[in-house]
Amino acid sequence: MLAERLGTAEKTGKLDLRGLVLGQVPPVIRALRNLVELDLGSNALTEVPAWLGELTSLEVLRLERNALEDLPRKLGRLDKLRVLELSHNKLQAVPSFVADLPALVSLDLGQNRVESVPRWLADRSALRALVLGKNPLDAFPEPVLALSGLTELGLAGLGFEALPGDLGALVALQKLDLGENRLSGLPASIGKLGALRALVLRGNRLTELPSMLPGLRLRALDVAGNRIGALPLAGHAWDEMEVLELGDNPLVVLPEEVAAFAALRRLDLRSTWLESLPDVLARLTGLRTLLLAGSPVGLRDGKPPDVLFTLEGLEELDLSLTGITALPEALGRLSRLKFLWLQGIPLASVPAVLRSMKHLEELDLTDTPFGRSDEVEALTAALPTTRVVCVDWAATYRAMLGDVYILRDDTGLDDVEIAKWVLARERGGRLPAAGRLRPVDEEVLERLHTLVFMQAPRRRVTTRSAVGVMVDLVARDQLGWHEVLEQLLEGAHASGMKSRRIGDTSR
Repeated sequence: MLAERLGTAEKTGKLDLRGLVLGQVPPVIRALRNLVELDLGSNALTEVPAWLGELTSLEVLRLERNALEDLPRKLGRLDKLRVLELSHNKLQAVPSFVADLPALVSLDLGQNRVESVPRWLADRSALRALVLGKNPLDAFPEPVLALSGLTELGLAGLGFEALPGDLGALVALQKLDLGENRLSGLPASIGKLGALRALVLRGNRLTELPSMLPGLRLRALDVAGNRIGALPLAGHAWDEMEVLELGDNPLVVLPEEVAAFAALRRLDLRSTWLESLPDVLARLTGLRTLLLAGSPVGLRDGKPPDVLFTLEGLEELDLSLTGITALPEALGRLSRLKFLWLQGIPLASVPAVLRSMKHLEELDLTDTPFGRSDEVEALTAALPTTRVVCVDWAATYRAMLGDVYILRDDTGLDDVEIAKWVLARERGGRLPAAGRLRPVDEEVLERLHTLVFMQAPRRRVTTRSAVGVMVDLVARDQLGWHEVLEQLLEGAHASGMKSRRIGDTSR
């Protein structure tokens, strides 16, 4: 495989060695002096050789998802390098050689162990994209504010409770990621970002939509995972909005102004308090993805809202855990539907309409009463090109518990240390035990965090705050992981179709 890829690289100037579990950079690469792009991402590298700096034709170097703690200063010789991808490593500082890269326009240092940003970064005026998210920074990286040419800035998962007032001076920004912080508001200067088209505020502490946002000509907005109960959209400038992520908020009403978003293609309303949808959604003829999982839109009569069946351009529809108990024949009108998720819906039998939906690419029947019945086998035969999914959700929890046991044996971590890592990940703090973990160990911890803090609440098994209490008890050695996962499993069995307005008052 390596020889074949090297042969291709000699012709194209591009070498892809991603995901080969390489423990070292193959020395044969040193001879490829005309190499323009080198991808060594997702391997097991703990170091890279200084001779990489001899490949002076390189314009793109990808080293993400390895175990690198430092990089040789000689990489500063790569004076044509435009893109440097270093995310998901163990770097404790911004590599000093970055100061010597005159052509660098894109730098990704996300999810490392960087504690501070050097002052000289302010002089890298050619930078257009910079990602610093999910590092244990001790303060807001002030040098970033001098990079007036930035068009993309990633500051997710840094634990910020507030932002500097002059952030709005970065007027060239087109994409800004502030997700997974602790923000309860935004500085007014954000309203000056006239070029901004994509804004991520997922997983913060917003209780209302920041007042300046409707005035920005956004095309993508992600405010999922906050505490927003209403969306005042009067006078909005969102005619070009294509992606709107509103999930995991206590929204009771979806404002009718949403129907004016003629360009909208994706609408995420998962895990809200919505019990109905406005009929004016029928105007969204360009909508391709509608996600309603965990929102009680089927509680009133056990059926999906009628307006769904007017959205004939839909390609993805998630109705999991929505209180629906029956699927009408009108579902068949959605002839362009490719993905249909029906997880946890207590249907008495396989609806006849599903057997005729041969255009489906995937049908998810996980945790439905007939998930392993002969009816599903008949349905699978009727839809020969459709991937029919029937996963045992309980097995997911049990498999995770098994992975926790293996993690403890392999690393020496106990339940307390594992809990502290998961809590730090959830709260955006410094990740403990970092020096003792391999990438595969960190992957297990990431899956554990996702399962307990994201998947379980999304399925309305519990709430994020309730999970936080349980994991905190593990961190205090008052509870074990087996008890946490067993409680979540019991919750999965017991979770009915109650409205989140009743079942989750913690927000």
